[in-house]
Amino acid sequence: MFLKKLMIKILLAFTALALGGIAYADKGVFSALVMPGEMLTATPTTVTITAEIGTDATNPLLGSSVTAYETTADGQPVAPLGMMYDDGTHGDQIAADTIFTMQLNVNESAARTRYFRVTAAYSKIRNRYLGPVMPLNVYPPLPAGLVDQIIATLQALQDGFNANVASLGVDGARQKALADALGNPNIGPGNANLAGPNLALTYVYWDPSSEYTFHIRGINILMDPNNPSDAAGRSVPANLPVDYKGPGNDKLLIFGPGYQAADPQNAIVEHAQSQFNNTEYMTFDPNPPVITARENASLEVVKHWGDYGTVIIHTHGGVWNGQVVLVSGTPASLWNQLSYMLDLITGRIGIAGDSRFVFYPSFITQHVSGMKNTFLYLGACESLMNDTLWNALKAKGAKVAFGWSETVNRQFNGDTFARLIDPMLPHTNPPDPLTAKQAFDAVAPKTDPWGGHNATLTMRTASADWEKFVFAEGGIVNGDFETGNFTGWVHGANPGNLYGLVTGARKHGGAWAGAMGRWDTVFTGNDPTLEPYGYEWIYQDFTVPSNATTLSFWWWQETYDTAVWDWFDAYLQNASGGTLMTLVNHGGKPGSNYGPYWNTGGWQYVTANVTAYRGQKVRIYFDQRLDGYGDQTRSYVDDVKVQ
Repeated sequence: MFLKKLMIKILLAFTALALGGIAYADKGVFSALVMPGEMLTATPTTVTITAEIGTDATNPLLGSSVTAYETTADGQPVAPLGMMYDDGTHGDQIAADTIFTMQLNVNESAARTRYFRVTAAYSKIRNRYLGPVMPLNVYPPLPAGLVDQIIATLQALQDGFNANVASLGVDGARQKALADALGNPNIGPGNANLAGPNLALTYVYWDPSSEYTFHIRGINILMDPNNPSDAAGRSVPANLPVDYKGPGNDKLLIFGPGYQAADPQNAIVEHAQSQFNNTEYMTFDPNPPVITARENASLEVVKHWGDYGTVIIHTHGGVWNGQVVLVSGTPASLWNQLSYMLDLITGRIGIAGDSRFVFYPSFITQHVSGMKNTFLYLGACESLMNDTLWNALKAKGAKVAFGWSETVNRQFNGDTFARLIDPMLPHTNPPDPLTAKQAFDAVAPKTDPWGGHNATLTMRTASADWEKFVFAEGGIVNGDFETGNFTGWVHGANPGNLYGLVTGARKHGGAWAGAMGRWDTVFTGNDPTLEPYGYEWIYQDFTVPSNATTLSFWWWQETYDTAVWDWFDAYLQNASGGTLMTLVNHGGKPGSNYGPYWNTGGWQYVTANVTAYRGQKVRIYFDQRLDGYGDQTRSYVDDVKVQ
């Protein structure tokens, strides 16, 4: 094997010479990196140092000379760390690619900055080549409760501003907020400034345990509560319904299988690209929006519709055998026929007359992951002639869809889309965006006057409350678990026993509820094989809508243990996991008489006021504790809402 590899290398060398000689890089140390460039104290970390080392034929690199040093901040050597390698060892990814590597095991007890530098030597050159000085910053972890403390400070400044507007006016209230910030001992002179409505500050906190001073930046946008669009940039909706609904994330897909450059039939996808750019209340991802076109608007992309909070579609469609079908951009080539053989055999896809695959609702049912409270514009003929497509989308978690009852003229389709979407996507200090139902009601005419098909714009929502959908951040995804899985939720366990599931056996409303803990046998005595030990949890990060007041949920528990040993918890946390509110603490069977079956006797309703967290990213967190004794416990959660 060695001889075979050697012969291949010789052949490659002769080939390169025949093509005009080997192209060597410049001498020196390039693209030097320390990864990671920062770490926490008391956290053993493998630090990798890499650098590309150039060479040439006149002065060959002395390979064993490539060395990493620890240095001072100005690059003076402190100590050699060792030789670096380009042979696939010591963390080197690819042998002989001119990228040299070494690894260090670092565990720092105190905050500090260490500095590293890579050097290399060349034949017949006296001085070594030096790379840049690279820092490794070591920080202590944030003290417990510091983030909550800063949030409380920012909220107090905001509350003070709101309270002072009536007596001091907007400008006076802003100046008072600045004075209050400067008077805070953790902010103080020089650490706060006011620019228009933006009060920017630095919160300074000295941690005696680590002897480290943290400088955490904060900002309040102090807008006139009577004219919330007075601030530069994005404004805040003032008059949305209290229980408005929003998309589950900011990800946008513009799906145009038939899109061709400079084609006058492209009105929908091009208008969507324009209107979703730089909107108020939400910034969409990607930004600026892109059009997924032609063969890129493939069946594989359809499988990922569930990743998006907003999907805008313009393609051909129709009803075949009572099922709505849409045309994809995937050509029915031989390779694709092999790739989608099962879908062809089972009838989840078909082939269009232009040799592209079309897909049925069953393709969505089979392949699409749970949707994130998704909004869809189904810009295709007959897309909502019946509910076969909508039902498949709704079952995955779609919440709002618009489509057509019959064959629609493309120009009318594009014009109607613009009349619908424009008031939902306002730009530059407009009135508040219209809800889906308000925008739909305002569209006139809804019926296509051309072609004689009477195609009518049609609206579908998952439930009546989703008529209040707006393009604004906020809301909980799949809080009713009606996707039939944990879409939108993070599900985990420590030390790793995952018995939780989304179940239809016990639910408060709808068809499904979330459950944590193991529940498959009666208690017959101590048997750790029948009950895991530790915690199982689900949680979700979400933005509290700008006019929400209440977070609520229902929970139910059945158990053979007591809350002394097995219990259910619920918390409102910040996005880092710090507790903002305890909602349920050690919920479960009272007393110490484990063994007999017990349940909560009905679904328990919990509410919390979240007014103080409007516009903030927070986390709703549930866990089930199990003691590994054999007396199982399961807790159920359903209808988690913020409104």
